[in-house]
Amino acid sequence: MFEALQQFKTKHGHTDVPGNYEVNPKLGDWVRRQRDGYCCYQSGYHNGKCRGMNEDRIRRLKSIGFDWVSKYTIKKQIWNERFEELKQFKAKYGHTDVPRRHADNPKLGRWIDNQRTRYRAIKAGAKSRKNLEMYEEQIQKIEGIGFEWVGQHYRNKTQK
Repeated sequence: MFEALQQFKTKHGHTDVPGNYEVNPKLGDWVRRQRDGYCCYQSGYHNGKCRGMNEDRIRRLKSIGFDWVSKYTIKKQIWNERFEELKQFKAKYGHTDVPRRHADNPKLGRWIDNQRTRYRAIKAGAKSRKNLEMYEEQIQKIEGIGFEWVGQHYRNKTQK
């Protein structure tokens, strides 16, 4: 599988193989197992319980610039960070209608705008992967704190 990963990197410029990689479905699973094994190994388990992870394998994977954390994981972490910031905003201001250019937290304002854009695209039937990155679990989570998908700015624009 290592050779297949090298080929993937040569072709795509990274080692973040999707779990549903059609060209080689086993490769995405193997990459996930390498990440899991690395985490286990880094935790101090060196007795074979870490899916065969060892110093030699780590060295080989590092030699090709292996991505130890997937882009999906990073995106999920960022989503969760922004969601926590939204909860703090609501606790402070009593609502979730964050301005797009929120002075205290511009990233949160842009994130809110992106969530609304993706949600509208999903509801309109968009099938692109970018729009489908808002999973049902995230929609339920954000709605669970009273989030409104149509912000005050948009409501004011349409009521004129």
